[in-house]
Amino acid sequence: MAIQLVVFDVDGTLTCHSSIWWRLHEHFGTEEKGRFYFDQYFAGEITYNEWAALDAGLWKGRPILEIHPVIEGTKLVPGAKETITRLKEAGVKVAILSGGLDILANDVARRLGVEYVLTNRLLHKDGILSGNVEVNVGWGGKVIEIKRIAEHFGVDLKETAYIGDGRNDISVFSTVGLSIAFRPEDKEVRNAAMINVPGDNLTHILDYII
Repeated sequence: MAIQLVVFDVDGTLTCHSSIWWRLHEHFGTEEKGRFYFDQYFAGEITYNEWAALDAGLWKGRPILEIHPVIEGTKLVPGAKETITRLKEAGVKVAILSGGLDILANDVARRLGVEYVLTNRLLHKDGILSGNVEVNVGWGGKVIEIKRIAEHFGVDLKETAYIGDGRNDISVFSTVGLSIAFRPEDKEVRNAAMINVPGDNLTHILDYII
């Protein structure tokens, strides 16, 4: 069955960088508390929504303009623009599904010409971070949200490809017609995908789609 829709992760897949959450901790100097909340979540002591709120709460009151250098300094992986262009030229629909934050995902989408983005919203008012997040994609929630994206485009999951690199992408890999691990973070991710694409040039995924 031909692939009609390709959905991309952002951090580490479309960009050369790690999680935007962690990059903001590094930017604001909140790594210690960020790591503490990270460990609490994976120990099952708090929910994902609680984790997100605690994380974002560390940046409450900071001007959103302070984040712009992080966003502007984000590099796309080699071949990202060419890949999206060629998919669209072939009539394949493209979308972004990210457990990151809208401030980055929307910027990446703008740069690549991707019109549909589903991610978490870092809330702010009058240019000041409120310390809150609207959670739309939980750490393990992509398996749910991929269905929402496919329904939006009117495409069967069997006609959908998902491209990701992290453990939070694994649950999606088993639900789509084609799963590709691109720049996978570890062996577990590589083994979970149908196809493992080595190297850093995103155009290599095209061989399996069009």
